[in-house]
Amino acid sequence: MEYWRRDMNWPLDKDWKCPICGARNLTWGLSHGECRCDSCHVQFMMREGETILTVPQCTLKSKYFTPFKRLWEGSGRPISTITKEEMNAELDAELVRG
Repeated sequence: MEYWRRDMNWPLDKDWKCPICGARNLTWGLSHGECRCDSCHVQFMMREGETILTVPQCTLKSKYFTPFKRLWEGSGRPISTITKEEMNAELDAELVRG
């Protein structure tokens, strides 16, 4: 069964764009209110409790945000294709950069 299917069709804030890649197209997941960016595959929630959000909330842990953004900018590969080893190497590099 494919987890990600159909375009997300809830209203988005006109100024919102993916904080990783800048895209605006999202695809629904099987969990209600969950979606992911069509380009970089970072996941977002469109609900906070019972409230529908117009600004998607990124679910990527903060410690992975900058390392993945660098990986995306360098390779254009979605997060779903990044290996644990690649992410750990970028995390280590981030620590060295300080």
